[in-house]
Amino acid sequence: MSRAAVAVSWVVTLVGGLIILGGLGALTNDSAVGVTPYRTAWVAWSLEVAGLLVCLACLLVAKPFAQWRAVIVGMLAIPTAVLIPIADLVLTAKGALPGSNGSDSRANTTAAGLIICMCGNYLLALAVCLFDDTPAVVAESKVGV
Repeated sequence: MSRAAVAVSWVVTLVGGLIILGGLGALTNDSAVGVTPYRTAWVAWSLEVAGLLVCLACLLVAKPFAQWRAVIVGMLAIPTAVLIPIADLVLTAKGALPGSNGSDSRANTTAAGLIICMCGNYLLALAVCLFDDTPAVVAESKVGV
């Protein structure tokens, strides 16, 4: 895998995160509840942003990249595990969500962003695990020793 595959996967995850931001922001702004019911969703979104920033920093700055694979996969796995139940809740509640005003469109937008983001995380984790920028070491064979 190349650095370009990691970058494309990163952009897919970023697009999903931006769609989540729009849907979640609309739901939160129109929520009549005093304390926002979307606190966990905002924390998950923040974890997603942190994971993307760590991945970008490791991709652009850290050398060799192979030493940072576990960190990046962990930073992608945590928000994905938190986003799965949120996506389930959004998809089942739809128009009954606080701030949806009886319409399914905000919930559908948020769910689409969640699904794109989770798929992007999966692709990014795969691309990170398969990407290798360490120089190849040629093993010397000692025949007859």
